[in-house]
Amino acid sequence: MGNVKLSGVSRRKFLHQTGAAVGSVILGAASSASASTAAEGLPRRVLGKTKIPVSILTLGTAPCGQSNFGTSRQVAEIVNAAVDEGINFIDTARIYGCAEEGIGLALGRRRKEVFLATKVWADTIQEAEERFGQSLKLLKTEQVDLAYFHSLGNRDVGRARQADGVFNWLLKQKQLGKTRFLGISGHNACERFPTFIESGDVDVIMMVLNFVDRYTYDFETKVLPLARKHDLGIVAMKVFGGVRGGFASYSGHKTPPQIDAQYLELAVRYSLGLPGVAAVNIGVHDAEQVRKNVQIVKNFRPLSTEEQSLLERVGRELAKKWGPHFGPVKGIR
Repeated sequence: MGNVKLSGVSRRKFLHQTGAAVGSVILGAASSASASTAAEGLPRRVLGKTKIPVSILTLGTAPCGQSNFGTSRQVAEIVNAAVDEGINFIDTARIYGCAEEGIGLALGRRRKEVFLATKVWADTIQEAEERFGQSLKLLKTEQVDLAYFHSLGNRDVGRARQADGVFNWLLKQKQLGKTRFLGISGHNACERFPTFIESGDVDVIMMVLNFVDRYTYDFETKVLPLARKHDLGIVAMKVFGGVRGGFASYSGHKTPPQIDAQYLELAVRYSLGLPGVAAVNIGVHDAEQVRKNVQIVKNFRPLSTEEQSLLERVGRELAKKWGPHFGPVKGIR
């Protein structure tokens, strides 16, 4: 059993690499962020070539922002609770309902305490200008720390890198100082990522990394090694498999995640234990979930051989049930 294969990598080798990578990242971040880590109790890791120490837990705002039961003031309360807990990495998007407005209400004087990321979901410059402009206005800032060219699996990526493409437009926004760093993110179609990564223009990548979808999309072997090679900041998303019922379910009241509660802590440990991962992005509905997630992250330790074996078995079984729930494995365009 000690030499069972995990997508071409032995479990023993996987655990060894994971443990070594996690240890080196934490040690590397300690000297630059030890004071804040000690005071706030939440570990930080360096976000790749950005050289920014970020909390290993990112506050995701899709659930609270898109819920029909939430308001911008409630989002603001969640943001303040997260920052108080030591989270300094906040993720949002214009398409997340009232999330950006709530973040703008919350930050004010606290803007310098956080690494703020938003997303641009667009196929034309006109769409990008309108949405990114609205984001800056609602967030009450002249500059975000990170802007993602979002959802590569659904974008016209061939056009994006042309002279009049959205990705090239985003590069100009970085030059203009409207974003410090530029990222790419996506849920599927792994073959679309290498061209962007190898261009040298990308600072951060956010992708689906969980113990179930590795058997469907497999960003772990198809994209993660290349991202590490180019020293990108790596953020794991959909750590819990996304929201149960799909994206449309965000409008519900505390819709649970795809992964059952008994596996949530193991899911976090799986994603945080992948070599090169700086942070896990987990969306929340309220401050109570923030505190629960913080506690899980604080208890991080690499998976044991037995736990890895369990997640292999459960992950394969669930992958068959879920199927390609984030979209086609390969892109159409």
